[in-house]
Amino acid sequence: MKLVSLSSGSKGNAALVCTENTKLLVDCGVSGRKANELLKSVGYTLDDIDALLITHEHSDHIKGVKRLMQAYDIPVYATGGTLKALADASGDEYFNYAGRRLMEEVATDRYFSIGDIDILPFRIYHDVAEPCAYRFEAFQENAGQMEHKEAAVLTDCGHFDDMIADHMKLLDAAILEANHDRGMLVNGPYPAMLKRRIMSSDGHLSNNASGQLLSEIISPKLKNVILGHLSHENNTPEKALGTVRAELTSACGAEAVKMLALSVAPQDSVSNLVII
Repeated sequence: MKLVSLSSGSKGNAALVCTENTKLLVDCGVSGRKANELLKSVGYTLDDIDALLITHEHSDHIKGVKRLMQAYDIPVYATGGTLKALADASGDEYFNYAGRRLMEEVATDRYFSIGDIDILPFRIYHDVAEPCAYRFEAFQENAGQMEHKEAAVLTDCGHFDDMIADHMKLLDAAILEANHDRGMLVNGPYPAMLKRRIMSSDGHLSNNASGQLLSEIISPKLKNVILGHLSHENNTPEKALGTVRAELTSACGAEAVKMLALSVAPQDSVSNLVII
């Protein structure tokens, strides 16, 4: 299984999860042309994509969705609340009419499969209709043995609880939100209302919260974590990595940090390609 962030942040989000036989996009908050360019940089094109999974209806996650459906006939999977909200969020009635034939409703905490990947949507907390994160599972052969590989993509989540932590355990790799440095946000230029929204229980995970969640789910199996959805105004890669590592060290010890490959997803280019 492979995992890569194609674009990450307020200008647009998209990630690729794939096996040899199945290629899935998680969100497409960039144009169809940009998505194709980003995919080409890791050896694929939109023609290879079997399905698009949407986490929620904010524009930085759905900008290219209509193009992928119309031009490439790519089916879209999302919760019922997200599918119903697409037309209002985009201002395009296509999602209420012609697009319906390519829209598939999924239920949180209920597995479904696309190709050889089993997918579990699970509920998260964000100020939208019915947001979710996704866990991906697949069996693959390695040296004659079948191995169970697991990855997840979780961003745009105001806080985590035991349920979310449970869904993120025993992973091999993950894309995990580390949106903001709290000090930068509090002292930064955003209006007070926007600051409150970001820091609310339905906003975004801070660097500290990301590190705390990672401290709860870390295991010898988890080898790669890509920190995603960093705010351009209220965070830096250095602050995100430093704070998450500090939280991990405090909770789990320095050896836990050494065992984990931790990186940051760029906004305008692809992240490290994780192969598990």
